[in-house]
Amino acid sequence: MSRSSLEAAIPRGAQILLDASVVLAYFDGREAISPAATLVIDEFVNSGRNPARISAVTVGETLVRPMKAGQAAVNVVESFLLHFPNLSVTVVDYGVAREAARLRATTGLKTPDSLIIASALDGITSVVVTNDERWAGAMAKAAPGLALCHLDAHVPL
Repeated sequence: MSRSSLEAAIPRGAQILLDASVVLAYFDGREAISPAATLVIDEFVNSGRNPARISAVTVGETLVRPMKAGQAAVNVVESFLLHFPNLSVTVVDYGVAREAARLRATTGLKTPDSLIIASALDGITSVVVTNDERWAGAMAKAAPGLALCHLDAHVPL
């Protein structure tokens, strides 16, 4: 695949939700999808081409590795999570939790995955960016209005 396939999967101006797999690959830099994650975050999100959100659940998942590595790593990741241009954190409130319960009941996804996808069911987000292969079938079944961009489908760039 190519950069153009990724650009087609994430149309200019589309609000996106980033899964933890994308953010983790961005910080790791050594995963097969790291170049695609870097393109999405550093070019699409940073430039404002695609405003992005992450779930508060993704924040928790993203901070695990830095917490094990030490305060310097935590500071870098927290700075990104709190201050990166065109990126905001979606709170898990009652409505999101209720939608997550529906997704879990309908698809059998685990609670964290259901909470992250439910965070995108706000009528604003149009594309969920992930590398979790379990999400395609679940989203087609329970969240058909959302497009899924699976980064594995777009590497190598």
